[in-house]
Amino acid sequence: MRKLKKFLPYLKGSYGLMEFSLFCALLSTGAKLLIPFLAGKAINAMQAAIETRTWESLDLSFDFILMASLLVVGTLFRYLFDYVTYLLGQRVIKTMRKEIFAATLRAPISSIDQSRKGDLLLRMVNDVENVQTGLVSGLAALYDGVVAIAITLVFMFTLNWILGLIVVGLTPISIFVSRFVSKFNSKNFRQQRQDQGLVNSFALESLNNSESVATLGIAKEREKDFETLNDDFRKSTFKANLGASTINPSTRLVNAIINAALVLIGAVLIIHSPERLGIDGFAIGDLSAFLTYASNYMAPFNEISNVIAEIDYALASFARIDEIIHSPADKNEGQEIIQGNIDSLAAKNIHFSYDGIRPIIKDFSLDVYKGHKIAFVGPTGCGKTTLINLLMRFYDPQEGSFFANGVSTKELEKEAFRHHIGMVLQDTWIFSGTVYENIAYAKPEASRQEVEEAARKAQAEGFIERLPQGYDTWISDTSGLSVGEKQLICVARVMLLQPEIVILDEATSHIDVRTEKMLSESFDALMEGKTSLVVAHRLSTIVSSDLIVVMKEGEIIEMGNHEELLAKRGFYYNLYNAQFN
Repeated sequence: MRKLKKFLPYLKGSYGLMEFSLFCALLSTGAKLLIPFLAGKAINAMQAAIETRTWESLDLSFDFILMASLLVVGTLFRYLFDYVTYLLGQRVIKTMRKEIFAATLRAPISSIDQSRKGDLLLRMVNDVENVQTGLVSGLAALYDGVVAIAITLVFMFTLNWILGLIVVGLTPISIFVSRFVSKFNSKNFRQQRQDQGLVNSFALESLNNSESVATLGIAKEREKDFETLNDDFRKSTFKANLGASTINPSTRLVNAIINAALVLIGAVLIIHSPERLGIDGFAIGDLSAFLTYASNYMAPFNEISNVIAEIDYALASFARIDEIIHSPADKNEGQEIIQGNIDSLAAKNIHFSYDGIRPIIKDFSLDVYKGHKIAFVGPTGCGKTTLINLLMRFYDPQEGSFFANGVSTKELEKEAFRHHIGMVLQDTWIFSGTVYENIAYAKPEASRQEVEEAARKAQAEGFIERLPQGYDTWISDTSGLSVGEKQLICVARVMLLQPEIVILDEATSHIDVRTEKMLSESFDALMEGKTSLVVAHRLSTIVSSDLIVVMKEGEIIEMGNHEELLAKRGFYYNLYNAQFN
């Protein structure tokens, strides 16, 4: 019930549709359930006419026209009920997908890094569809079933109150059987969703790293690991589906026993007609109608039992969705906004660990002067990229802070602060759109001339003009562009933004030496009077830096320009010469 209350806000703005849907269900069910009552009375009239030999004067044309009209009305409102329910469901899942996507964007980068991407995608697509099927359509079917039961009870007690009491008295048996079976299904459905997420995540991970799998020759091992996860998923799915499939046969068995009892008792009441019980006039047509209602009465219980299984399944999916939507958002406690440009940047006594156990950055302090090019070098795992993540506030240090214009970045509004910084990463990001749109993505108001100028400075103009439609060529991450060409487009974005601080995190690692040299010349021109922070493994790219910070195990072990560090003949000297040996 608590989970259903959490679901109600998604119906906001659609209450009118919901009420109309419920009204359609009431009319549809009422019209169709009146037909057996009229048919029973028609059978009684025919029986009486046969017994009194007056069948020639019997006229049932009005009864048949009325029943046909009720059938048309019931069918029409059933169509409207299904249509409105589907429309309502699509509105709900549209809102839900929007909230999941927004929550994912609001989430801290740290939580995204630690999440399985396949599982996130599963929640956004499959789980949302399960909610639409199980909760929206399921709850509508539940209401429809309750209405059918209520109307059927009215007709049954109108026809024969004794048989009506028998049906009602035996109903708890059917309900108990369905609930007994379905109450064990929730945990099976939750386990199934968890196992499905693991399978999707593992498959996505293998596909994204297919080159590494082939290169390392670990396809067989990956197949074995996938087989284990897939088998767990098969077992949990089997348990969930087996539990759901046993509900309907169980309730149908109970219903068959009840119908047999009704036929026997109904025949006795027709033969003996106990007037003292008010059963006088109970005829074959009434028994026929009553048996129809009894079946109709039990059918909703069967449907409800199936719906309950679907709702359990949907609630398991909704819990996973709700977990994402209500997960903690990225903290943005800072409120200050830097007016103008960032003129000074400094790191003071920063300590950081991802897991709280193994230190990654240890007592890091550094003054970054405006217009200087600062390079960070060191062995893999020394904390270079982590420093960039801390500066961008993707993570926050346990101690210390970065300071911009003398103000701690923790006190600055994140989005406003990040607008002062442009980043080019090792991994490229190309979205589906034209080349022009890809470059102007962060500055949609940019003119055509500005975009083309940025591409020219990034040395991307040559390959763009060779594309079929030039800047209007439609591209995507799988459109056939080389890694280097994609990176040039990413570099052009930064050129267009003209930020005060530019961060290059292995930005030229996928570009050939000739293009890299041209890019270096472009960056030198672009960053005159600006600040740049460069993370590089290829040390030849940072020899012109104003300051090179050499790191090892999260600490600064050497600092100076290229010539000064070579003259020390220390760690940097050995690192620099190692690339030529």
